[in-house]
Amino acid sequence: MTSPNPWSSSEPIAVAPADSREPAVATVGETLHLLWVKDKIIYHSARAAGVWSTPLQAAAGEQPALAATPDGRLHCLFVDQFGGNDEICYVAWDGAHWSLPQPVSRTTGDSHQPALAAAPNGLLHAVWADMTPGYATIYHGHSGPIAWTSAPVPNGRGSAPAVAITPNGDVYVAWQDRLPGARQYEVFCSILRGETWTLPDIVSDTPGHHSLQPRLTTNLQGGCHLVWQEEAEGIYRVQHADWRGGWTKPVDVSVTEADCRLARIAAIRQGLLEAIWMEGSALRHRVRPPDADAAWWTPETAPGSFAGLSELALTISRAGRVHVVSCQVEATGVRRLYYTQREPLYKYTTYAPVG
Repeated sequence: MTSPNPWSSSEPIAVAPADSREPAVATVGETLHLLWVKDKIIYHSARAAGVWSTPLQAAAGEQPALAATPDGRLHCLFVDQFGGNDEICYVAWDGAHWSLPQPVSRTTGDSHQPALAAAPNGLLHAVWADMTPGYATIYHGHSGPIAWTSAPVPNGRGSAPAVAITPNGDVYVAWQDRLPGARQYEVFCSILRGETWTLPDIVSDTPGHHSLQPRLTTNLQGGCHLVWQEEAEGIYRVQHADWRGGWTKPVDVSVTEADCRLARIAAIRQGLLEAIWMEGSALRHRVRPPDADAAWWTPETAPGSFAGLSELALTISRAGRVHVVSCQVEATGVRRLYYTQREPLYKYTTYAPVG
């Protein structure tokens, strides 16, 4: 059982100065790690026992993507410029220091919008949007003993990629793109099984309406779940579909007439899905059990106003605590990072032995 108000109030992150942006988050155990960008420098701070650590410089660049591997190491992709070309680069945190940058994309075109996921065996998979062919193409790479691989996803033309990996190692990559002759975007997904990519599926399949900004997660039951923002009658709603040998018919998660954006999704150890999104100036949260065709629980609203929010980052700790970092534009026009958390859906009690 949770308390009547399981959410904390939203508070400014004091260690992140004004005009910080592009938050990226991950947890190691119950410690929250946060990356952000200010003046094209990526900074890192950790929150443990309610206290943020002194920020450290992780790298020079922008657009950080963060993931943790089972050994507790942190891994970051980001964008930096080399010789006039934007490249995807990689650094790692060993618990005390960030490594020197390592190139990932190594292409002749500009590379942007990196996303990163760690497989159960610790192998890292990266995706990004690359302009090498002269138009936005989805590229994929994975970590190796010496260097990263870098290759286009077959038939993967588009932008805003997302990546997630199931327990058996299947790699799901989603993105947005227009069909030939169409003005509106659709959401596509392709799966890497072993060394073979599937043909892209159109998950949204709503001609005449924009489908944007896909986000993926997987759970221990082996399911893959996709959310995105779907245009309808001049506003956006949050849609969800999951893979069961094929993509299910999308379901409206937001169930509102208000404009909804910035959908994010993650799963806890029990397999339940937790989705958040912006609905006007409110932060909304909804849960769904992992069972096929399970109903989404009643939506709840985090306390306070999130007016001016432009970016949203979500992660869930091993114990199930939800951590949310947002970037909000204040009335003065200054951007500032805020933090809020939600209690775990399940609380664990340890009993001392008797006798």
